[in-house]
Amino acid sequence: MIDTFLMVLFSSLVFANAIMIIVFLFPDKKTKTGFCPPVSVIIPAHNEEKYIASTIKSVQDSDYKNKKEIIVVDDGSRDATAKIVRAIIKKNKNVRLFSIKHSGKSEAINYGIRKARFDIVAYVDADSALGKESLLRLVEPLAAENTAISSGVIRARATNNPLSWFQDLDYIVSSSWRYVCGKLNAIYIAPGFAAFKKKFILKVGGFSKDTLTEDLDTTLVLRKAGYDAAMTSAVIFTSVPSTLRSLIRQRIRWGRGSIQSAKKHSDVIFSRKSLLSMYTFPMHLFWYMFALIYMPFAIYWVVSVYLSSSLSTLGTILFLVKWFTIYGIADLFYNTLNGSYALTPLLASIMVSWLLSFAYLLLSMKKFSGFSWRVISYVVMFPYFWMNFMIQGLVLVYESLTHNKGNVWNKHDGNSV
Repeated sequence: MIDTFLMVLFSSLVFANAIMIIVFLFPDKKTKTGFCPPVSVIIPAHNEEKYIASTIKSVQDSDYKNKKEIIVVDDGSRDATAKIVRAIIKKNKNVRLFSIKHSGKSEAINYGIRKARFDIVAYVDADSALGKESLLRLVEPLAAENTAISSGVIRARATNNPLSWFQDLDYIVSSSWRYVCGKLNAIYIAPGFAAFKKKFILKVGGFSKDTLTEDLDTTLVLRKAGYDAAMTSAVIFTSVPSTLRSLIRQRIRWGRGSIQSAKKHSDVIFSRKSLLSMYTFPMHLFWYMFALIYMPFAIYWVVSVYLSSSLSTLGTILFLVKWFTIYGIADLFYNTLNGSYALTPLLASIMVSWLLSFAYLLLSMKKFSGFSWRVISYVVMFPYFWMNFMIQGLVLVYESLTHNKGNVWNKHDGNSV
């Protein structure tokens, strides 16, 4: 019974991954180039003394051929963020600083929008670094009259902390998914690094403040209002949680915000109005349902196999290595191909789903990052996946039973995008 149930689950992954790969390989849409209007860049900051100067410099150094102003909104920082920005302003007249009471990222961005001098506005997290051409690439799709917002590729800053390597792969795959959504004109989120038309954002009331993921919520509001969203090749490198505790807090926030947005915009799901309604946003939510269903069975599966085996200490170690590293997949393929394991429907679905997911990862890396030795982290990526699945399953239950809360963030505690 359990094998049949798991076979159905893994078969759903086969279908999901196959569709993503097919759409990924669609020809790229041609976008109008040369659109380079004056731009206001908002940097919402809360206790960002470590990175704020380098973030401002990366925006200043962008190869942008028109005027740009940089608006730092200090959201109630208790450190030296404002002091550092004031020192920068003395030498850079296009940098402006506004300090507000700690109100959250959404309100900080909205405040910056109200102060922006130009019609095209971008925002970047205060601990990020832009690529040289990123700002130009980010703004270009807004040349289209009905395009309200555009986003780019988010990468984790390169560090010696292996935890950042896992997150970088995760971010690359996430950017790849938005690339797939863009090919279908079905983007539903513009996370962490986006450009938009001020008039359209103001028409929908600014960035949302009643969910924990203002980027997802606001993009859905814009799409429901009839506007388009775009995905670009613009790259930004951002700092990521450096401890397991802060990573878990961040993923809880993301998960809660996703379910809050789904509750708020339930009219979008399967409404038959667009591929966003019928495919991409439901696919985003699919992983929460998958996690909720899969994890209890997976844990039971591992524990029951372990308890039914008489293992020595070394055998226990090898058992865990097999279950939680890529060695287990390699062993499964080897023993199935040489006839040691019978090729059951469950094993076939596991093998095919893994092959497709790995192919999707390779396509994503080729497109958005290139290959580096850090890809070796994928060898022990499975515990990271399981952690995310457990969080997704738990927040689905929690948020389904509670009411929304406001959006006040503290990135260094894992409470921001």
